[in-house]
Amino acid sequence: MSSNLKYLKKPELTKPIAIAGLPGIALIGKMAVEYLIEKYDGEKFAELESDKFPGWAVRENGLVRDLKIHFYKVSIPGFDRDIVILTGDAQASSSEGQYELSQEIAETLSKEGVETMITMAAFLDSDGKKSSVVGAATDSDTAKLIGENDVELLDGGRIVGMNGLLVSSAAAQNMNGFTLLGTTEGKDTDPEASQNVLTRFSKIYDLDLDLSDFDEKVPELPKFKPPKIKMPSVSGGKRDISYIR
Repeated sequence: MSSNLKYLKKPELTKPIAIAGLPGIALIGKMAVEYLIEKYDGEKFAELESDKFPGWAVRENGLVRDLKIHFYKVSIPGFDRDIVILTGDAQASSSEGQYELSQEIAETLSKEGVETMITMAAFLDSDGKKSSVVGAATDSDTAKLIGENDVELLDGGRIVGMNGLLVSSAAAQNMNGFTLLGTTEGKDTDPEASQNVLTRFSKIYDLDLDLSDFDEKVPELPKFKPPKIKMPSVSGGKRDISYIR
């Protein structure tokens, strides 16, 4: 097995955009998308299995299962676009696997008519010098859009892992895209940073997103702590890690 995408049902999507929030630092992206899935009764329509995931399994109620990336359809009342949400148990464990899975996912989303790829993740900012949400985009128009909505645009550095590669892979499929990174000191979880990211997302799309029930909708998520995967070190010069998964 390399990768296997299994459709549970074929979704009917209207002008879809996609949001990915995979496990990473402080679970910022994962908590954000799990909140949207829970709040708006997301419907899972596909699962992606792959041997590119780390070598461990998920325990649930005394049972074990393979690692997966899950695809959900979410519809927000008053928003004229459907949202395809991607979340999962882990990111691919190698650079090669991250590239392959990101490209496969981007191709799948393109076939479903997705026009914009958004990722939500973390930005390590131990000095507290950055805005609460920073980001980057695939093109100047999209960069201007997010910059006008209180997202500090990154200049330099790197975005490591699938939360960065999904956006660049989407661009290769003629989609535009951007990443929203909540600044954090690197805690196990950072619900406030997740809410900051969702607030910027709602502002970009002019949504009235009430986050007062955030803690209620994702109470169990902080218990999820995947094994740590050693990331490549930054070699030479000043140590400048913009984002690590």
